[in-house]
Formats: sequence, C-alpha cells, structure tokens
Amino acid sequence: MAKKTMKSISMLMLAGSLGLTGAVGSLSISEHHVSAQEVKNEINYETSANEFLEFVKAKNWEAAYTQLSQNLQSAVSKETFSTLWTQLSTPYGEVKETSLEGVKSDGVHTKVTYIVKAKQGAYKQVIKFNREGKIDDFLFDVITAPESFLNPSYNHPENYTEKEVIIGEGKYALPGVLTVPKGKGPFPVVVLVHGSGPNDMDETMTVFKPFRDIAAGLANDGVAVLRYDKRTRVHTVKTGMEPKFSIQEETVIDANLAVDKLKSLPEIDSKNIFVLGHSQGAFALPLIVENDKKDDIKGIIGVAGPAGKFHDLMLWQMEEQLKLAEKMQAPKEQINALKETLATYQKQFGILKDPKNTKENIPADFLLQPGYWWFDLRDYVPTELAMKQDIPTLLLQGGKDLQVPVSEFEAWKSALEKRDNVDYKLYPNMFHTLVDYPGEPNWMTEYMTPGNVSESFLSDIAEWVKTGSIKSDEEKPEPKPGEQKPSPKVYWDGLLMKKGQIGKIEVVKPINLWKREGDKLTFVRVLKPGEQYRVYKYDNKFGGQYGLGDNHYITNMKGYVNYKTPSKAKLKELY
Repeated sequence: MAKKTMKSISMLMLAGSLGLTGAVGSLSISEHHVSAQEVKNEINYETSANEFLEFVKAKNWEAAYTQLSQNLQSAVSKETFSTLWTQLSTPYGEVKETSLEGVKSDGVHTKVTYIVKAKQGAYKQVIKFNREGKIDDFLFDVITAPESFLNPSYNHPENYTEKEVIIGEGKYALPGVLTVPKGKGPFPVVVLVHGSGPNDMDETMTVFKPFRDIAAGLANDGVAVLRYDKRTRVHTVKTGMEPKFSIQEETVIDANLAVDKLKSLPEIDSKNIFVLGHSQGAFALPLIVENDKKDDIKGIIGVAGPAGKFHDLMLWQMEEQLKLAEKMQAPKEQINALKETLATYQKQFGILKDPKNTKENIPADFLLQPGYWWFDLRDYVPTELAMKQDIPTLLLQGGKDLQVPVSEFEAWKSALEKRDNVDYKLYPNMFHTLVDYPGEPNWMTEYMTPGNVSESFLSDIAEWVKTGSIKSDEEKPEPKPGEQKPSPKVYWDGLLMKKGQIGKIEVVKPINLWKREGDKLTFVRVLKPGEQYRVYKYDNKFGGQYGLGDNHYITNMKGYVNYKTPSKAKLKELY
C-alpha cells in the first residue's frame, strides 16, 4: 500500500513539474477580455486559506485535512496528505515570506493565490475552494510577468465578446471562455485542445499564449473559439491520485464535453463545430472523433501532431537534445545528465514494450508515472485510427519544430494518402509554439523570444472552417494584366528576404535599438541575443550603424552583433 501511495505522489510531482514549465492563469490582452469575477466575500475565503496554511505550517495535518472537500478526501487519505504536501513543497526550501495576490472565482473554484518567497525561489500557491467553502484542490505554480507576453497586432477586442462557460459538471468540471464575433450569428466554432502537461486555457508556455492568440485571431475573422483549462490543471491533486488515469480522462472526454456544450448555445452554429488539437491534442484527435458518437464534429484540425507512438517520439526528442548539446559543446555535467536520462528512459521503454506487461499487470520496476497512462497508450498509433475515419481534416506543421519534426507531418501525409478530404500545409518558419522564428532553432532561444501566432496561419484556419479548403502558395492566382507580379519568396539562412535587403544581423549580446529623428537618436528597446533582423543600409553616422528599416538602427559594436551578406546568386533569386 505504501508503494502504491508513493507512486501516486510521484505521478503528481511529475504533473506539478510540467506545470512549472510555463502554465499560468489566463492573461487579459485588453480590457474587453473576460477576467475572473472578483469574489464579494473575499475575507471568508482568505481567512479559511490562511487557517489552512497555518495548520500546514504547524504540521497539524488532522486539522488541515478537515478543511478538504469530500472529493479531495476521497482522492487523498489523511495519512497520504502530509506526505503529499511535504513532497510538493520541499523542492522550494524553507518559506521566507508569503503575501496574498488575490481571491478570484473562475466559475468552478474560488482561488486564493499567494506569492511565496522560499529559499530556492519564488512560486505561486493556489488554494482552490468549492462552493461549500471546502478546499477542493491546490496548485504550486510558476510566476510570470504579464509584460512577457505580446498582444497580437490582429487583436481588435471591439470585434468580439467573451463569456465564461463551464465544461462538464460535478467532480471534474472545467472553467472555459467562449470568444464570439460581434454581428449576426450563429457562427462556426473551433474547440481548442491542449498539448501535454497541465495547460491553462491560453496554453501558456514560456513567453507565448498560442490559444489566446488563436481565439483573438479567429474571432476577428468571423469564427468563434472555445478554450478551457485542462483537467490536470484545474484538478491537479485529484487527477494525480487517480489509479487508472489515461489520455481519455486527461484530454479526450473533456474535448467531447466541450463540443456537447456548444450545441446548446444560440450564438453557435451547431452544424459547424470543429476541433483543433495542438501537439498531444492533435495526437488525440482520432480518439476524440471515435468518441463523437453523434457525429457532432464537422471537421478536425491537427497542428504539430505526432504520427506514431508517443514513447518513440519522446525517445527521439531526448536523442536529438543530446546531439545538440554535444554539438554546442555544452558543459560536461549537462551532457552526462542527458545521457543518464536517455539511458533511464530507454530501459523504461524497454519494459513498456514487453508484450507480457499490460495496464492491468504493470511491473514494479516500471518507474514512469502514471504507469496506467503509459500502458494504456502503448499500442495507440493515431494515423492507423485516422485511416479508418472519414472526417474532413486539416493538418498543419511548422518547418522549424524540433519537438514534433516535419517527418511526423510527412508520416501523416503518407498514411492518409488514400483519403480525399484531408488538406495539408507547411509553414517554413513556424516552430512548436505556432510562432514564426527567423533564426535557427536550438530548443532554447526560440522559446525565450516573445512572439505571436502568425496571421497567415490563422487566416488559413478561418478559410478552411468557412469554405472547407485552403489555397497553397502554388494555387494562388496569377496576377491580372497590368497588375504587378508578387515578389518570389526567397529564404536565406532561415530568414525570408525582402527587396532592398543587403544582409542581416544576429544579436550576440544585448544591444540598444534606436530610431533616428533628424540628428537625434531615440531609444526604442533592448534587442536580445539570438534575434535576427534584415539590414537595408549601412552608414558611418553615430559611429557606424546598420539600418533595419523604418528609421530603426543599431550601432556596429564589435562582439555585439554578427553581420552577414547573401551571395550574388541568392540576391538574383530575389530580383
């Protein structure tokens, strides 16, 4: 029994660590964006949360346990609770200071959030209360700055409205947001299904919020969007302690419940409900279709979706990360750690692949948690199931995606070549967060360079939803007589070239971007290492500066930027 309890806690620790890679609460991108309702009787929830934390601090586990909801107590025994809390909090070290951030309701829980400063770093502690005032779950979360996320240029909040909706009911109900275009409806709608990890409704990761961008972009193009917090984020502890937790509970069931919710809403065209899955969400799309017994889903959109077995791709990712670390001459300790991790997973996946082991007979030496999740998914190949289905499908892929490479996209195309209702499109500069990155991806820099989902990507989705097809670059009509022929798309060193360009710079060290106004320089912002920009001119003013267009310049400082020029052959392609 003790071993089973510790495995459940390990599973929860894994879920928590995944959450700390970037999943945070929904960020308002304008005053029109729906925000969680402020709770009127804030003092009651704050007082209850403070009492709970005081009990925990004093190790009065029995008193703390009485504050848990019936659902949470059914998942966590009194004996397990103290071990669980201790293991979740221990990595942060001794708590130095705790301050209240706020008390808000998301329609499912009233959340009391604290900023905790501990010896090993700061984090958010979220205590979630049910409507009866009992603690229904809790979360140790990462702290991110709102200014880290860019507001997309195509976001025009005056063109849409947003409202809170609840997905499902009871123990695992989820908070969601429906974004609806203004004007005469009903509107077609896209349900967004997350990738792996306990994602929020914006699918927040590092400095990106791709689902927020998609909602704003599609709503401005006449398509409604429903997004919601993932079950493993809303009910982190309860799901973490489930003995038979599979991808069905993690992803599939809630996607189908979201579709079901939309059918009853008057602003939604119930005959035009689409589901978009990203990464693991795309991997799960055939399962979501299989579970759509009433054929409510009109079409599916898979973005950066694995085509084969989940564990095979995961192993490939680890091998590629090791190769890159060796190529970049990373510290020996880092390379050795990557080798050890790879060896551990190779051994564990060997156990997973052994046919005598099953989800009903998981061996004790299988250490990956949740074990049931892995064995339940072991033999699932999404392309094999998709080959048997006949639902209109759009598959999209980024050319610079290192997590789910283009080879997976090609595997989808090969598997579904006999189906005549599948469209495909590759975006050369897009990487896994659905944002374009001009440089060479390396698993690090691209994830720390702020950006937004590209407008062309969103336009293609909106076109396919409304018309059932998209036009590839080859299908664009020739210019009419008298019209100027569009410039060819020429890529050089990972960057789309433009007329007038003489070269490009890559930032090596942080350097100021300036705007020239007559004989004066006005500071714009600091450019970060790894960023790349087109260069259109160079002159000797202000010590020598590269012109980046629109009167923006950076100074030619040795060691701060690298300048490159394209070959004559490449320039000839452009003109």
